[in-house]
Amino acid sequence: MSYLSFSRRWAAYLTTCAGLSQEKEVVLAYVIEVLVINVLNVVLALFLGFIFGVLPGTVACLATAFFFRHTAGGAHSNSPWRCGLITVAVFPLIALLAAHLAFLSRPYLDVITVICVLLGLVKILQSAPVDTSSAPIRSPLRRKKLKAGSLIVLLGIIFILFILRQSLWPIARQVELCLALSVLWVSFMLSNYGNQFMVWVDGVDIKMIFKRR
Repeated sequence: MSYLSFSRRWAAYLTTCAGLSQEKEVVLAYVIEVLVINVLNVVLALFLGFIFGVLPGTVACLATAFFFRHTAGGAHSNSPWRCGLITVAVFPLIALLAAHLAFLSRPYLDVITVICVLLGLVKILQSAPVDTSSAPIRSPLRRKKLKAGSLIVLLGIIFILFILRQSLWPIARQVELCLALSVLWVSFMLSNYGNQFMVWVDGVDIKMIFKRR
């Protein structure tokens, strides 16, 4: 159920135009709200990446998370707004961390990259796809396809990492680390620790925090 007036108004208008039922209107309102929130999340994350001077890295982080989210799944908040806050905060910070680590010598960068990729491979083989109670994956065939898709995404990232390692692009190292650290984040979200983290996020009473201030 949507709690925002704009999504209810848009859903009501579209429902009237299309002649849909009241039940369809509720679903449509939720879909509109989620889409708007996701677009807003991406825009804000990119804006922060631009402000911090790590826009290409932020784009790499968001792209990695996008492809894994649609194949490997992972833990997420029950609230789209809380998920959005995680997106806006985490990926520009990962890009910023990568920018600082990019000055390390090549052997250290290779070690970090290999560790991140291996952890990603292990978690994908062990856990992917990770579903939710609201959207369970009941079909064994679909589960196999999603796992295979996750492995294909990881292979694609490994290929890009190899190209970046040979590249003379000034920020190639930074983007390389962004991809590797994003795979590490995905591994975390596929684990029980990631699920516990999102449970903790859902349990934070934001209103109470602002009242105390």
